[in-house]
Amino acid sequence: MSVLAPGLLVAAPPLGDPNFDRSVVLLAAHGPDGRVRLGGERREVMSMPELLMRADVTEHPITVPGLVRVGGPVAQEQVWLIYRSEERFADVEGQFDVGEGITACASRKALEEVAKGHAPESLIGLVGYAGWAPDQLENEIRAGAWLPVDLDCGVVFDVASADVWTQAYHRAGTTPMAFTTRTVGSA
Repeated sequence: MSVLAPGLLVAAPPLGDPNFDRSVVLLAAHGPDGRVRLGGERREVMSMPELLMRADVTEHPITVPGLVRVGGPVAQEQVWLIYRSEERFADVEGQFDVGEGITACASRKALEEVAKGHAPESLIGLVGYAGWAPDQLENEIRAGAWLPVDLDCGVVFDVASADVWTQAYHRAGTTPMAFTTRTVGSA
């Protein structure tokens, strides 16, 4: 583990990359060989029942909680489930703790458990992920593209997706306006 992971990365306004505009990243790993973004954008792409049907886990829509968000531009066919650690699936291998209070899993068995009605209440699905090359993330942070914030499972699970970006800034004791480069009164 490093100083950055586990943690949250909050995109600066404007970041300049539409893949990450107003996003909050759940940074699961950070090491010398690169960094992996586990996910956490505010943009929702489908419901959990739609995901289960697209993944051929069920043939008919079923009622289960959870929304699916964009996890990143890489490997869009890969699905990650994140949920509170106390809601771990029984007898599902491949679950791992991202940080205090947050567990993740990319197992098909977990999707099958969700389809059976054993879904965690806090369930969030993520499609895809992103990674950074060695030193890329550090350079982007130095350039002001990202604000690292301590991990807070309340921001991840308890805040409406449209408000996560702003709440993550509040957690850091600042606002998005503090990261703009415009000077008041300039054109």
